Amino acid sequence: MQDNSYKVEVIDPGDRASRFAKEIGFLSHQNNPAVIIVPHEPNNFRGPVGWLWRKDIQERMGYTENGDGINWDIMEEMENDGAGGKSQFFTLIGTREVFHNLGWEIIAMTADDFARSGRLPIIICNELQAKRITEWNFHLVEELFTGYGQALKESNLVNITGEIAIMKHSITAFCDTKVDDQLIVTWGASCVGLASKELLLNPANIKPGMTIVGFEDPGYRCNGGTFFTNLILREFGPEIERIINNPDAMDFVMKLTAPSKSYAKTVCRLVGWNSDGTPGEPLADIKGIAHITGGGLGKFQELLPAGVGAHLDYMPLPAEVLLEAQKMSQKYPDLALTDEDCYRTIHGGCGMLLVVDGLNDCLKIIEEARKDGIRAQRVGFTNDSGKLTVDSMFMRSDARLTL
Repeated sequence: MQDNSYKVEVIDPGDRASRFAKEIGFLSHQNNPAVIIVPHEPNNFRGPVGWLWRKDIQERMGYTENGDGINWDIMEEMENDGAGGKSQFFTLIGTREVFHNLGWEIIAMTADDFARSGRLPIIICNELQAKRITEWNFHLVEELFTGYGQALKESNLVNITGEIAIMKHSITAFCDTKVDDQLIVTWGASCVGLASKELLLNPANIKPGMTIVGFEDPGYRCNGGTFFTNLILREFGPEIERIINNPDAMDFVMKLTAPSKSYAKTVCRLVGWNSDGTPGEPLADIKGIAHITGGGLGKFQELLPAGVGAHLDYMPLPAEVLLEAQKMSQKYPDLALTDEDCYRTIHGGCGMLLVVDGLNDCLKIIEEARKDGIRAQRVGFTNDSGKLTVDSMFMRSDARLTL
């Protein structure tokens, strides 16, 4: 008898999930008026999907070449990233409620990277890789994509296509209990959008004496997953059964599933993008933006021109999970998280930092962020020191750190 286990374990569940994901993607096709989706096979969830930019946008995509290079007005660009190891914590909690928010990770990691330079994210395509999809975890797949669809709508993003791969022998997690009701996934995405020469930010214009605004993040923003995993195993494990049966452990893991905040829609509105994909008038004169993910405030340091430094004297109180993790880590010399690590490796409290030239712009940014449910505040100022210093809000709360 021919073995049909591959069809049963891989093909059939993959197709079922793909059909559901297709419906979510198709619902997003009206999320942004800048693009027109043209599926080649409307009744088929497989194969490529085409898109056209609205005619007035296409007309501005022309370019000329001369001795100075290529002159352009509007250009299509692309960015890609993923949720990293954060999805493991969603697996460990394993409820519909947490999986509902997982889609924010791939949006924040791609769309926000796109927006930080003044570009407008519009189209996203995703790739979900799962260890197994079964009758017992399919409700989590449904919740994952349902929540993703809602996040797409809130972000004005169009999911044009995607891929679901069942990889039984390749996808794993530290919390794998080898049961059929667990959903173990990795998730990545690519983001496509527009760049307008008149709206692109130029960090070379950052000078001493400018104001720095910070956007708070409620969790750990996809950077530091390996550290948190090692800490969980050391503090509560290493056996996964001990972790699952420990209320303190699961409470800590739950805090790690706080969805990353996406600031892209707010930033695009601030730099001057209209909702229809056309460049307009900026709401604030932003000189530069750093998306604080892996590498922490080093991402902000990279933004500063030579000779320009900054002092962050009023950073927000970090998320509770970051403070708790730092305190817990002190028991283990090889894992001990210093205040410097909290700012150099983890975001330290802010997922994005924006540099502006005056108080009015600072207040405008805070006002616009509040409209989108983002907590923002003045966190510092640029100076001529050529160094980045921060007044710590972690264990050494009286310390001034040089990063």
